[in-house]
Amino acid sequence: MRFASLVALLIAAPTLASAADYMMPPLPAGRLPGPAEDFNWGGLYGGIHAGATTADFKTTGLGKTLVNDAYYNKTALPLAESMVRLGENPSDQQMHLGGFVGYNMLFDDAVVGFELDYTHLKDKLVGASSISDAARRASSTTLADAIDYTSSARSQLGDYAIFKLRGGYAFGRFLPYATLGAVVAKQRLSAQYTSVYNELTLDPATGAITGVNVGPLNRNASVVKSGYNYGGAIGVGVDWAVLDNVLLRAEYQHIAMASYKGATTSANSFRLGAGVKY
Repeated sequence: MRFASLVALLIAAPTLASAADYMMPPLPAGRLPGPAEDFNWGGLYGGIHAGATTADFKTTGLGKTLVNDAYYNKTALPLAESMVRLGENPSDQQMHLGGFVGYNMLFDDAVVGFELDYTHLKDKLVGASSISDAARRASSTTLADAIDYTSSARSQLGDYAIFKLRGGYAFGRFLPYATLGAVVAKQRLSAQYTSVYNELTLDPATGAITGVNVGPLNRNASVVKSGYNYGGAIGVGVDWAVLDNVLLRAEYQHIAMASYKGATTSANSFRLGAGVKY
């Protein structure tokens, strides 16, 4: 029985081998089984992104500008400059949508290119603050300057565009990269400074207030500016080619805007995106 089974197996062997050849065709010459081929990152690409932008507003320099306007060539200017504030440095966050288009050049696995990125905010980023305060300083043994003031500021950052230079290194279908860019953004600034100045008379022996020599005098200043402002941006991100012509993206951008009448704005943007490679 064993001998008959062995003879049957030897007779069937050529047929089984032919069936295996039919089910598994030979690999092309020079091709071995393994992971998918590397992705070609060179060329034109574009896509969309969504995320959130957080902006921080600082108005320290703006306060000094307003005080100089209000007390220009006045003896009380040093006191006014030493005390003025425009409240805390506010911040705001908004969701955004945007798009990007760029071009990559390849140098082996190194990827260098440029990209234009536009971001539309759901609403303007706004930083608003106000404060009221008072101060007094003796200018002599018999006189003192006194100021009571209220100040407020409102900064806005609108839609912005970034022209970036990109550099990265490809690991197959993954491309981590860094960016350096120039920013153009819509900005608006409004601020008011209202104060009342008195020159007080003092008792030279005790320093107590005995009366008012000059005042009360109103010293006010305001500034309104609206238009486009410029700045710089740095960032990092990673692109993932999920298909031969489709990529996904995660990215972070830090933005620093130029001084705007003494007020400064910085922003941090986090976004996820999807794009097409042409």
